[in-house]
Amino acid sequence: MNTLLRCGFTYQFPMDRHPDHAERSPYFDSLTEFTGLRTFDEDSPEFDGYDSWLEDGYVQPPLLYCDAGTDLWRRMVASGELRGPDAAPLRPVPLIDVVRDIAVAAEKEQDRDLIGLWYSFGCETLLGGPAGCPYDIDELIAMTAVQDLRAVVRRTEALSLAESSPYASPVEFADDQDLESWWWQL
Repeated sequence: MNTLLRCGFTYQFPMDRHPDHAERSPYFDSLTEFTGLRTFDEDSPEFDGYDSWLEDGYVQPPLLYCDAGTDLWRRMVASGELRGPDAAPLRPVPLIDVVRDIAVAAEKEQDRDLIGLWYSFGCETLLGGPAGCPYDIDELIAMTAVQDLRAVVRRTEALSLAESSPYASPVEFADDQDLESWWWQL
């Protein structure tokens, strides 16, 4: 939770700052354990499962939490509880940036297995998706996140772990200009 708070993914408030606290104070005052605040009507035709359970926030008394981009977050922005960068619309973060951050943290923890696992997914997955990687080798070489990730893999000698992963992309038949071949050449 501390990491989520520090990165601005989750926000924490006293429970009485919830926009509905004044009109629902007996409910909030009765909460004594972790509770998701979204209620569901399973009989409603609009009920589509429990995937949205975080949208209205959650409490771990005496604190209220909301994740960035949720319904409660938007209400907290509208009420002025969140301002400045905390109120800015969310922007997508490229997967390669997330994987780089995971690898850097894993290196500090000396977790070579985690580094190898993530690297094993290859550039097609980490930089592309179903349509493949939209970059050429020169563009990948210039990307800071790619440079940083590959440096961590080299320093930790995690390439052998990546190569032995069941998620690794085979490159036996690729030519030297193939992105996946380049990915495996550190």
